[in-house]
Amino acid sequence: MTMRIPKQLVLLVLVLFLTGQTGYATELVVQKKISVSRALAGRVLIKGMDEPADGVTVELRSSDWKNVLVSTKTDAKGHFCLEPAKSGKLFYIRVSAPGMNIYELRVRIDKHAAQELTIHLSVAT
Repeated sequence: MTMRIPKQLVLLVLVLFLTGQTGYATELVVQKKISVSRALAGRVLIKGMDEPADGVTVELRSSDWKNVLVSTKTDAKGHFCLEPAKSGKLFYIRVSAPGMNIYELRVRIDKHAAQELTIHLSVAT
């Protein structure tokens, strides 16, 4: 009996293996524009594959990026949720995982926003 393995699964396993071997990336990707979201929640995907990123660290940081205020990890589907925040404030989020480029973005909460955050992490080169 032959078992077929989907091509995407093989690629995902390869990427995760390679990323586990390289440690944290040194390249920092900073999103210049301010994102608007209805909550400090969303999903992290691997750029180019749109596969969920499991176990990624998502941190809410101080405005100088130096202090971690709250931290969580993504689940198997790439979802995360940080402590609820008041509307109208600006929040600083850092997303990191071994072998992936670190991603920083600023988020403004608006209860009327149509969506939650979707963050695309790229594999470090």
